[in-house]
Amino acid sequence: MRHSINEYIFASLFILLFPTLSVAFELPTYRGNNRAVPASLLSTPEAINLNNEIPPDESHDNNRNEKSKRNRNPAMGDTPFLRKRTAHLLRITSMCYDNGKRPHDIILGPNMKVDQKTFNWLIDSWAFSGELDAADKANALLTRMEELDSPTSIFHGIRPDVRSYTKVMNAIARSGRPDAGHTAKKMLDSMENLYFSGLNVKAKPNSFTYTALIEAYSNSGAPGSAKRAADICQLMIQKWQNNDPDVRPTSRNFNAAINAYAKSGEYDAAQQAERLFEQMIQVFEAGNDECKPNTFNYNSVINALANSEHEDSVHRARELLERMETKYKAGDEAVKPTTVSYNTVIDAYAKSGLEDAAEKAEDILRHMEEIYESGENTDAKPNVRSFNSVINAYAKSGREDAAVKAESVLIQMEELCKAGDDGVRPDTHSFSTVINAWARSKNSGKAERAQNLFREMKRLYEAGNESVRPNVVAYNAVLNACAFTNGDVTESNRAVEIGHLILRDLEQSPFGKPDQITYGTFLKVCTHQMADCDARDKVVEVLFKKCCKDGQVGIMVIQQLKQVLKSDHYLRLIGRSREEHISLEELPRNWWCNVVEGKRQRRKRRFDEEAGK
Repeated sequence: MRHSINEYIFASLFILLFPTLSVAFELPTYRGNNRAVPASLLSTPEAINLNNEIPPDESHDNNRNEKSKRNRNPAMGDTPFLRKRTAHLLRITSMCYDNGKRPHDIILGPNMKVDQKTFNWLIDSWAFSGELDAADKANALLTRMEELDSPTSIFHGIRPDVRSYTKVMNAIARSGRPDAGHTAKKMLDSMENLYFSGLNVKAKPNSFTYTALIEAYSNSGAPGSAKRAADICQLMIQKWQNNDPDVRPTSRNFNAAINAYAKSGEYDAAQQAERLFEQMIQVFEAGNDECKPNTFNYNSVINALANSEHEDSVHRARELLERMETKYKAGDEAVKPTTVSYNTVIDAYAKSGLEDAAEKAEDILRHMEEIYESGENTDAKPNVRSFNSVINAYAKSGREDAAVKAESVLIQMEELCKAGDDGVRPDTHSFSTVINAWARSKNSGKAERAQNLFREMKRLYEAGNESVRPNVVAYNAVLNACAFTNGDVTESNRAVEIGHLILRDLEQSPFGKPDQITYGTFLKVCTHQMADCDARDKVVEVLFKKCCKDGQVGIMVIQQLKQVLKSDHYLRLIGRSREEHISLEELPRNWWCNVVEGKRQRRKRRFDEEAGK
């Protein structure tokens, strides 16, 4: 018998330990289809008004990519300046356009000219700025150029050219919006119409334009975007074969399309990525040096294979890596394997589910250490991700010694770090994955082991190691170990005790707040470690009320409620039968308003919302 006779006492302790959970508040009881969700709760974010400038102090403080490209344009690194200069240019050109004023009647400011170069410079700055509204700002500048391009315009030479349109398409591509590909394609169609109609012969699309379109499809993540990116590659090949002087396929084009398949999640994505890769090689062998395969291309195909569910994908990924090694040893520096190459194959083994996947993953790690230390390949130095991927492979392996093996890799990381190799310093992910390895194991005392690892992580963080800052994922991993503890009454009670301590610590910590996984996993603790009694029902009900108040009633919470509650109790809390399928949208929005979805679900919902505007 695994449950303690003191669970009524424990239920009382639960309320004492969580005074915030015991605060009385009214739980809205949902009555199924008899109660409608207010329309105001289903509103979508307001569209950005291109004419309203955002003050510099409200500019978005995002992590920005493409930092190296900023060096060529200082405005890319000075968002307040960029916003101010853009607003000023749009304002003064509006005055001239609307009121017929001549340029010399307008105060332009120092070093400010109203010409094509200034417009293109600002558009380029927005394209690489990393701001959320960059595409809108770039498009606003392009629109103004088109407005000024008229026979009656007092500005001469401000006609948008292929660079103007392509730079805006770059901004669209980098926005990552679900409709980025569609928007960029409309712009390409417009350019072609302008060129073939003779209205603007300088708007003829070139290789850079098609590259921007492919990357827009690739970055959008929208359904079918990978195939559309691949189709544009085919179009470029046809134009090149037909001797179009402005269009020439490059390895970058193919790489973007291959990446689109790697991220698509489609069943045949890996095969399509391989097909594109082999086609790129054919174009190279046909005389196009711009399509010479490089390390990035190989890595992208390996990544597509790593994300594939096909049984032989991991073997094909390993073969591609060995092909890179062979070519590099033969003198081809362009395909030199890097740390990323090896890490991706290690990750492929971790995802493969093969019986010997963990051993194969560790073999690659040891190979990396060997070729780096010998000087054979100094670009293959193992880093924290290399070790983390091996830990993950052991955590997923199902081996009896998986948790011990995973922890031994973590210990090696700590030893290497102490010896001066800061590049393999364990991070939060390292500890969380080892904790998960213990959670999945059949070892006794795993809740205790998980808690000890978590305490060590907190100790290191408090000692100044920022890389191991605890997060909600780490807390949830410990709860998971508690939920799946196997053992006698004492161990079961200990797992419940640790679970409560972890949940209370998270509530009071600066590291985050409980999410739907936290609540769902704690409900698992209740299901697996507590007896079916009134005390458990009380704990579950109080927890559910807090979950509703936090807006964290996700699908996992609903599923666990079905497991832990009797039908009548479930009906009283949810307002629906336990046997009935229910979606979050059928529940009051404030119950689930803070649930964070997976990346693909978020992107799809955002796309659906924008399509419905």
